[in-house]
Amino acid sequence: MKVIKNPERILIIRLSAIGDVVDVLPALRCLRSNFPKSRISWLVEDKASAILSGLPDIDDIIVFPRKKWQREILKAKKTVRTLSDILSFYRRLRRERYDLVLDFQGNLKSGIMDLLTGTKNRVGFGKGFSKEFNYLFTKYRVYPQNKREHRIDKNLSLLKGIGFNAKFQNPEFPVSRPDQEYISHFIDENNNRSVPLIIVNPCTSEYGSYKRWSTLNYAKLVDMILEKHDVNVIFSWGPGELEIVNEIVAYMKQKALVSCNTTIKQLIELMRRADLYIGGDTGPLHIASTLCIPTVAIFGPKDPMLYGPYNENAAVISKDLPCSPCRDRACSDPECLTTILPEEVFQAVNQLMNKVLIHKTFNQNIKT
Repeated sequence: MKVIKNPERILIIRLSAIGDVVDVLPALRCLRSNFPKSRISWLVEDKASAILSGLPDIDDIIVFPRKKWQREILKAKKTVRTLSDILSFYRRLRRERYDLVLDFQGNLKSGIMDLLTGTKNRVGFGKGFSKEFNYLFTKYRVYPQNKREHRIDKNLSLLKGIGFNAKFQNPEFPVSRPDQEYISHFIDENNNRSVPLIIVNPCTSEYGSYKRWSTLNYAKLVDMILEKHDVNVIFSWGPGELEIVNEIVAYMKQKALVSCNTTIKQLIELMRRADLYIGGDTGPLHIASTLCIPTVAIFGPKDPMLYGPYNENAAVISKDLPCSPCRDRACSDPECLTTILPEEVFQAVNQLMNKVLIHKTFNQNIKT
């Protein structure tokens, strides 16, 4: 299926969330390799937009402020302004006259965005590989060979399905010098640079709390690590998550550090300094994986085959249960998480420690 030979204007649609946006970045790199002179735009929701800023492969970021509009549309003083903003947004999508629109999200929301562009060459996933009748909004539909494949591979298959060359390439995460200096100052003030640095991210958003391993388990795990290994451990956190990390530290016998307040780009820079990453199924896990950091991933209800680290130096801890995988956010007995013991995760950490030391040496050689 060959859609268009040399598109001058390309629009990527992947609205959210951060981890899902990260999983499209290898496909973005392939697009740029195929079309170095094309203008590539990305339509994304406000919450996930920051991770795209400064990427050299993107010419334009179009922010869809869904939550802002939802908050303000019914407020008497803001209804008219919001409706005006929505109309301006629609006009902008139409005005761009994209030669090619690629819908990596595959749901009703992204399908409507496809349609709003007015573009003929709308590409998405076919029936069975998309949700909420999304396939009805696309003209060209791609059917990946395997339903149970990693989301990065699925995204690459969208390009392959329309005749483009698509091989995995590690994405870039540019970070400004002030953000680099901010993280350097934090690390220099609080850590011994001669030993490996482990980043532990125990948090999820409230919406994703059903994927969160318990704070007590994280406390036990990090105590075990610090008792056996000469390492630095930093707990990272995002907006609204500091209380979770403080609770873990309060449970602990050993001393670990809570990270400074960070933006998403500062968090990337902090993670770039890490020699090992430990965490659950969240956006930072996907970032750690694409940064090729040795990773221990703790997976509960979702399928790690689809959403796990795309990284050879990774260990996934999960339970194969009759009810797994699932999306039951209100599960009364989440055995998939409660039956994962700190000792199991600790064993995975120990098995990766040789690779951690190699990663540490490699990073030191780069800096010297």
